[in-house]
Amino acid sequence: MNGLAGRKVTIVGGDGRNDYLGARLAEAGAEVWLVRRRPPRTAALNHSPSLDEALAGAELLVCPMPPFGPGGRIWCEDPQDEYVLDEGAFARMTRPALVFAGSFPPALSAEARRAGCEPISLGELDELAILNSIPTAEGAVLLALQQTTVTLHGAPTLVIGYGRTGQTLAATLRALSAEVTVVARRPEARARALASGCASVGFERLREAADGACFVFNTVPALVLVQDVLSRLHPRAVIVDLASGQGGTDFAAAESLGLRAVLAPALPGRVAPETAGGYLADVIIRTVEDRLGGRRLGRR
Repeated sequence: MNGLAGRKVTIVGGDGRNDYLGARLAEAGAEVWLVRRRPPRTAALNHSPSLDEALAGAELLVCPMPPFGPGGRIWCEDPQDEYVLDEGAFARMTRPALVFAGSFPPALSAEARRAGCEPISLGELDELAILNSIPTAEGAVLLALQQTTVTLHGAPTLVIGYGRTGQTLAATLRALSAEVTVVARRPEARARALASGCASVGFERLREAADGACFVFNTVPALVLVQDVLSRLHPRAVIVDLASGQGGTDFAAAESLGLRAVLAPALPGRVAPETAGGYLADVIIRTVEDRLGGRRLGRR
Protein backbone atom coordinates (compact mmCIF):
# COMPACT_ATOMS: atom_id res chain seq x y z
CA MET A 1 0.00 0.00 0.00
CA ASN A 2 1.41 3.42 -0.93
CA GLY A 3 1.36 6.44 1.37
CA LEU A 4 -1.63 7.97 -0.40
CA ALA A 5 -3.99 4.99 -0.23
CA GLY A 6 -7.07 5.67 1.86
CA ARG A 7 -6.28 9.35 2.48
CA LYS A 8 -8.78 12.09 1.74
CA VAL A 9 -7.38 14.76 -0.58
CA THR A 10 -9.06 18.10 -1.24
CA ILE A 11 -8.13 20.11 -4.34
CA VAL A 12 -9.42 23.67 -4.49
CA GLY A 13 -9.28 26.43 -7.11
CA GLY A 14 -6.64 26.30 -9.79
CA ASP A 15 -7.05 25.41 -13.44
CA GLY A 16 -7.54 22.51 -15.82
CA ARG A 17 -4.59 20.51 -14.53
CA ASN A 18 -6.56 19.68 -11.37
CA ASP A 19 -8.79 17.16 -13.16
CA TYR A 20 -5.72 15.22 -14.25
CA LEU A 21 -4.02 15.67 -10.89
CA GLY A 22 -7.10 14.37 -9.11
CA ALA A 23 -7.41 11.38 -11.43
CA ARG A 24 -3.80 10.37 -10.78
CA LEU A 25 -4.22 10.70 -7.02
CA ALA A 26 -7.43 8.65 -7.17
CA GLU A 27 -5.56 5.95 -9.12
CA ALA A 28 -3.09 5.87 -6.23
CA GLY A 29 -5.95 5.05 -3.87
CA ALA A 30 -6.87 8.47 -2.47
CA GLU A 31 -10.39 9.75 -1.88
CA VAL A 32 -10.22 12.92 -3.97
CA TRP A 33 -12.54 15.93 -3.76
CA LEU A 34 -12.53 18.82 -6.23
CA VAL A 35 -13.85 22.10 -4.86
CA ARG A 36 -15.40 24.35 -7.53
CA ARG A 37 -18.74 25.01 -9.21
CA ARG A 38 -17.94 23.04 -12.36
CA PRO A 39 -18.14 19.22 -11.98
CA PRO A 40 -15.01 17.13 -12.60
CA ARG A 41 -14.23 15.51 -15.91
CA THR A 42 -14.32 12.01 -14.45
CA ALA A 43 -16.70 10.15 -12.14
CA ALA A 44 -13.71 8.86 -10.16
CA LEU A 45 -13.55 12.22 -8.38
CA ASN A 46 -15.87 13.60 -5.73
CA HIS A 47 -17.16 17.13 -6.18
CA SER A 48 -18.45 19.88 -3.95
CA PRO A 49 -18.80 23.66 -4.32
CA SER A 50 -18.31 23.86 -0.51
CA LEU A 51 -14.75 24.08 0.80
CA ASP A 52 -15.89 23.30 4.36
CA GLU A 53 -17.58 20.07 3.26
CA ALA A 54 -14.62 18.91 1.20
CA LEU A 55 -12.08 19.72 3.93
CA ALA A 56 -13.82 17.77 6.69
CA GLY A 57 -11.48 14.90 7.56
CA ALA A 58 -9.03 15.65 4.74
CA GLU A 59 -5.37 14.86 5.32
CA LEU A 60 -4.10 16.67 2.22
CA LEU A 61 -5.12 19.99 0.74
CA VAL A 62 -3.84 21.10 -2.68
CA CYS A 63 -4.09 24.79 -3.58
CA PRO A 64 -3.03 26.41 -6.87
CA MET A 65 0.45 27.44 -7.96
CA PRO A 66 -0.48 31.16 -8.42
CA PRO A 67 -0.13 33.11 -5.17
CA PHE A 68 -2.92 33.67 -2.66
CA GLY A 69 -4.82 36.92 -2.81
CA PRO A 70 -5.61 39.21 0.14
CA GLY A 71 -6.90 37.45 3.24
CA GLY A 72 -5.97 33.99 1.97
CA ARG A 73 -8.15 34.17 -1.14
CA ILE A 74 -7.45 31.17 -3.38
CA TRP A 75 -6.78 31.75 -7.07
CA CYS A 76 -9.49 30.18 -9.26
CA GLU A 77 -9.63 29.99 -13.04
CA ASP A 78 -13.39 30.58 -12.87
CA PRO A 79 -13.89 34.09 -11.42
CA GLN A 80 -17.23 33.00 -9.97
CA ASP A 81 -15.45 30.52 -7.68
CA GLU A 82 -14.53 32.33 -4.48
CA TYR A 83 -12.73 30.49 -1.68
CA VAL A 84 -10.66 31.69 1.27
CA LEU A 85 -8.18 29.67 3.29
CA ASP A 86 -7.80 30.52 6.96
CA GLU A 87 -7.15 28.93 10.34
CA GLY A 88 -10.76 27.78 10.59
CA ALA A 89 -10.45 25.91 7.32
CA PHE A 90 -7.23 24.22 8.44
CA ALA A 91 -8.93 23.15 11.67
CA ARG A 92 -11.40 21.00 9.72
CA MET A 93 -8.61 18.73 8.51
CA THR A 94 -7.36 15.54 10.15
CA ARG A 95 -3.82 15.68 11.49
CA PRO A 96 -1.13 15.02 10.45
CA ALA A 97 -2.10 17.14 7.45
CA LEU A 98 -0.14 18.52 4.53
CA VAL A 99 -1.16 21.70 2.70
CA PHE A 100 0.34 22.24 -0.77
CA ALA A 101 0.42 25.54 -2.66
CA GLY A 102 2.77 27.38 -4.99
CA SER A 103 3.74 29.67 -2.10
CA PHE A 104 2.38 30.86 1.25
CA PRO A 105 2.21 34.36 2.70
CA PRO A 106 3.94 34.27 6.13
CA ALA A 107 0.68 34.89 7.99
CA LEU A 108 -1.12 32.02 6.23
CA SER A 109 1.82 29.69 6.81
CA ALA A 110 1.72 30.54 10.52
CA GLU A 111 -2.04 29.86 10.65
CA ALA A 112 -1.52 26.45 9.07
CA ARG A 113 1.14 25.51 11.60
CA ARG A 114 -0.96 26.70 14.54
CA ALA A 115 -3.70 24.36 13.30
CA GLY A 116 -1.26 21.43 13.18
CA CYS A 117 -0.87 21.42 9.39
CA GLU A 118 2.41 21.48 7.47
CA PRO A 119 2.51 24.02 4.60
CA ILE A 120 4.59 22.88 1.62
CA SER A 121 5.57 25.50 -0.98
CA LEU A 122 5.59 23.72 -4.32
CA GLY A 123 7.31 26.68 -5.97
CA GLU A 124 10.41 26.01 -3.87
CA LEU A 125 10.76 22.41 -5.06
CA ASP A 126 13.40 22.18 -7.78
CA GLU A 127 11.94 18.93 -9.08
CA LEU A 128 8.57 20.48 -9.90
CA ALA A 129 10.05 23.72 -11.21
CA ILE A 130 12.26 21.82 -13.64
CA LEU A 131 9.39 19.60 -14.80
CA ASN A 132 7.06 22.59 -15.23
CA SER A 133 9.70 24.33 -17.33
CA ILE A 134 8.98 21.81 -20.11
CA PRO A 135 5.35 22.81 -20.83
CA THR A 136 6.28 26.42 -20.06
CA ALA A 137 8.93 26.41 -22.78
CA GLU A 138 6.67 24.70 -25.31
CA GLY A 139 3.80 27.05 -24.48
CA ALA A 140 6.04 30.10 -24.80
CA VAL A 141 7.13 28.99 -28.26
CA LEU A 142 3.49 28.42 -29.24
CA LEU A 143 2.46 31.88 -28.04
CA ALA A 144 5.36 33.54 -29.84
CA LEU A 145 4.62 31.90 -33.17
CA GLN A 146 0.94 32.81 -32.90
CA GLN A 147 1.98 36.49 -32.77
CA THR A 148 4.10 36.54 -35.92
CA THR A 149 4.43 35.45 -39.54
CA VAL A 150 8.07 34.32 -39.39
CA THR A 151 9.87 31.28 -38.04
CA LEU A 152 12.11 30.96 -35.02
CA HIS A 153 14.59 29.14 -37.25
CA GLY A 154 17.50 31.52 -37.77
CA ALA A 155 15.86 34.36 -35.84
CA PRO A 156 17.87 36.47 -33.35
CA THR A 157 16.29 35.53 -30.02
CA LEU A 158 16.84 36.71 -26.46
CA VAL A 159 16.25 34.62 -23.34
CA ILE A 160 16.44 36.85 -20.27
CA GLY A 161 17.26 34.92 -17.12
CA TYR A 162 18.86 31.48 -17.02
CA GLY A 163 17.19 29.74 -14.12
CA ARG A 164 15.22 26.54 -14.41
CA THR A 165 12.76 27.91 -16.96
CA GLY A 166 15.36 29.89 -18.87
CA GLN A 167 17.61 26.87 -19.31
CA THR A 168 14.85 24.65 -20.72
CA LEU A 169 13.55 27.46 -22.91
CA ALA A 170 16.98 28.24 -24.35
CA ALA A 171 17.54 24.55 -25.12
CA THR A 172 14.12 24.31 -26.82
CA LEU A 173 14.83 27.39 -28.94
CA ARG A 174 18.26 26.08 -29.89
CA ALA A 175 16.64 22.82 -31.00
CA LEU A 176 14.47 24.92 -33.34
CA SER A 177 17.64 26.55 -34.75
CA ALA A 178 16.99 30.00 -33.31
CA GLU A 179 20.04 32.19 -32.76
CA VAL A 180 19.83 32.37 -28.98
CA THR A 181 21.51 34.92 -26.74
CA VAL A 182 21.07 34.38 -23.00
CA VAL A 183 21.14 37.38 -20.67
CA ALA A 184 22.12 36.26 -17.16
CA ARG A 185 23.46 37.87 -14.02
CA ARG A 186 25.76 35.14 -12.72
CA PRO A 187 29.02 34.30 -14.54
CA GLU A 188 28.48 30.58 -14.02
CA ALA A 189 25.05 30.81 -15.66
CA ARG A 190 26.56 32.61 -18.64
CA ALA A 191 29.24 29.93 -18.85
CA ARG A 192 26.59 27.19 -18.83
CA ALA A 193 24.70 28.98 -21.60
CA LEU A 194 27.89 29.19 -23.70
CA ALA A 195 28.56 25.51 -23.10
CA SER A 196 25.07 24.69 -24.40
CA GLY A 197 25.69 26.53 -27.68
CA CYS A 198 24.10 29.90 -26.89
CA ALA A 199 25.71 33.32 -26.86
CA SER A 200 25.57 34.92 -23.42
CA VAL A 201 25.98 38.38 -21.91
CA GLY A 202 25.44 40.10 -18.58
CA PHE A 203 22.65 42.59 -17.92
CA GLU A 204 25.02 45.48 -18.49
CA ARG A 205 24.97 44.48 -22.18
CA LEU A 206 21.21 43.95 -22.46
CA ARG A 207 20.70 47.00 -24.70
CA GLU A 208 23.42 45.79 -27.05
CA ALA A 209 22.00 42.24 -27.10
CA ALA A 210 18.55 43.62 -27.95
CA ASP A 211 19.69 45.14 -31.25
CA GLY A 212 17.51 43.66 -33.99
CA ALA A 213 16.19 40.76 -31.88
CA CYS A 214 13.00 39.28 -33.35
CA PHE A 215 11.91 37.27 -30.29
CA VAL A 216 12.35 37.99 -26.59
CA PHE A 217 11.46 35.60 -23.77
CA ASN A 218 11.73 37.07 -20.30
CA THR A 219 11.82 35.04 -17.08
CA VAL A 220 13.04 37.78 -14.70
CA PRO A 221 10.38 39.23 -12.32
CA ALA A 222 11.84 42.75 -12.42
CA LEU A 223 11.44 45.59 -14.89
CA VAL A 224 14.21 44.77 -17.36
CA LEU A 225 12.51 45.42 -20.70
CA VAL A 226 12.26 49.20 -20.42
CA GLN A 227 11.65 51.57 -23.33
CA ASP A 228 15.35 52.10 -24.02
CA VAL A 229 15.82 48.34 -24.46
CA LEU A 230 12.56 47.80 -26.33
CA SER A 231 13.44 50.49 -28.87
CA ARG A 232 16.46 48.43 -29.95
CA LEU A 233 14.40 45.39 -30.95
CA HIS A 234 13.28 44.53 -34.47
CA PRO A 235 10.21 46.67 -35.31
CA ARG A 236 8.04 43.55 -35.51
CA ALA A 237 9.56 41.80 -32.51
CA VAL A 238 7.49 39.52 -30.29
CA ILE A 239 7.93 39.50 -26.51
CA VAL A 240 6.68 36.65 -24.33
CA ASP A 241 6.98 37.53 -20.65
CA LEU A 242 6.98 34.46 -18.41
CA ALA A 243 7.93 36.20 -15.17
CA SER A 244 5.66 36.10 -12.15
CA GLY A 245 3.46 38.98 -11.02
CA GLN A 246 3.36 41.85 -13.51
CA GLY A 247 6.28 40.47 -15.49
CA GLY A 248 9.41 42.35 -16.43
CA THR A 249 8.19 44.31 -19.46
CA ASP A 250 7.04 47.92 -19.80
CA PHE A 251 3.93 46.89 -21.73
CA ALA A 252 2.80 50.45 -22.35
CA ALA A 253 6.14 51.27 -23.93
CA ALA A 254 6.01 48.10 -26.02
CA GLU A 255 2.57 49.04 -27.33
CA SER A 256 3.70 52.57 -28.16
CA LEU A 257 6.55 51.10 -30.20
CA GLY A 258 4.21 48.76 -32.08
CA LEU A 259 5.71 45.62 -30.52
CA ARG A 260 3.66 42.56 -29.68
CA ALA A 261 4.11 41.74 -26.00
CA VAL A 262 2.28 38.96 -24.14
CA LEU A 263 2.25 38.34 -20.38
CA ALA A 264 2.01 34.57 -20.03
CA PRO A 265 1.67 33.31 -16.44
CA ALA A 266 0.76 29.74 -15.44
CA LEU A 267 1.46 28.27 -18.87
CA PRO A 268 1.69 24.60 -17.77
CA GLY A 269 -1.97 24.55 -16.77
CA ARG A 270 -3.03 26.45 -19.87
CA VAL A 271 -1.18 24.61 -22.63
CA ALA A 272 -0.56 21.11 -21.22
CA PRO A 273 -2.88 20.47 -18.25
CA GLU A 274 -2.65 16.68 -18.49
CA THR A 275 1.15 16.66 -18.46
CA ALA A 276 1.37 19.37 -15.80
CA GLY A 277 -1.20 17.60 -13.62
CA GLY A 278 0.81 14.40 -13.91
CA TYR A 279 4.00 16.14 -12.85
CA LEU A 280 2.23 17.64 -9.85
CA ALA A 281 0.76 14.26 -8.87
CA ASP A 282 4.18 12.59 -8.96
CA VAL A 283 5.66 15.26 -6.69
CA ILE A 284 2.75 15.13 -4.24
CA ILE A 285 2.81 11.34 -4.02
CA ARG A 286 6.55 11.31 -3.29
CA THR A 287 6.19 14.11 -0.75
CA VAL A 288 3.41 12.27 1.09
CA GLU A 289 5.60 9.17 1.23
CA ASP A 290 8.47 11.21 2.65
CA ARG A 291 6.47 13.26 5.17
CA LEU A 292 3.69 10.92 6.27
CA GLY A 293 4.58 7.43 5.12
CA GLY A 294 2.11 5.04 6.74
CA ARG A 295 1.17 7.36 9.62
CA ARG A 296 -2.55 7.55 10.25
CA LEU A 297 -4.71 9.36 12.78
CA GLY A 298 -8.40 8.81 13.36
CA ARG A 299 -10.94 10.99 11.61
CA ARG A 300 -11.94 14.12 13.50
